Amino acid sequence: MNYFLLLIPILNALFGWWMIDTLLLFFFRPYDPIKILGISLQGILPSIQNKIAESAGEWAQQNVSADKMQEVLLSEESLNEIHIYLEEKADDFIRNKLTERISLLKMFITEGIILQAKEVLVEQLDKMIPELIKSFVPKVAEKINIRSEIENRIKNYPLQHLEIKMKSHSGKKLLMLKWTIAILGFLLGCVEVSLVAF
Repeated sequence: MNYFLLLIPILNALFGWWMIDTLLLFFFRPYDPIKILGISLQGILPSIQNKIAESAGEWAQQNVSADKMQEVLLSEESLNEIHIYLEEKADDFIRNKLTERISLLKMFITEGIILQAKEVLVEQLDKMIPELIKSFVPKVAEKINIRSEIENRIKNYPLQHLEIKMKSHSGKKLLMLKWTIAILGFLLGCVEVSLVAF
């Protein structure tokens, strides 16, 4: 039996380990296209970064429109949250801010007056809020072009940062994958050796 055949399982395992490293390398690099013998080479993710940005921008435009934002803000749940917030602020305003500014009020203001004033103030604000939302959301959406904003952010996101984050967050999983491929390569090598030897 040729003892060099015993190297096959080890070489298969090393090749499997190396393949995972190589695939990860080519997933991100080279960041910028380089030409080798007239062929342009670039990492998988950098080469499709612009397409991903365009798709994400298109999705955002369809799903985060002014109408959708307005619908969310005018929902019963949102308006209830705004109402609770306004009640707290109105209470603080009447009890503290107003009496600080107009110190004479401290002498005349009672708990009953505070509650009535708060009720009237919040009632008026509750009526104004939906109108404000309907008026301002389209203007804000017009000023912030959500599609181009998301497209530009994704297009200009440095992939070096993404690569570092991916390696730090999935280090253990990548190591497990490498070991799995190496073990499978070793076992496949053992099968190859047994087929050649016998």
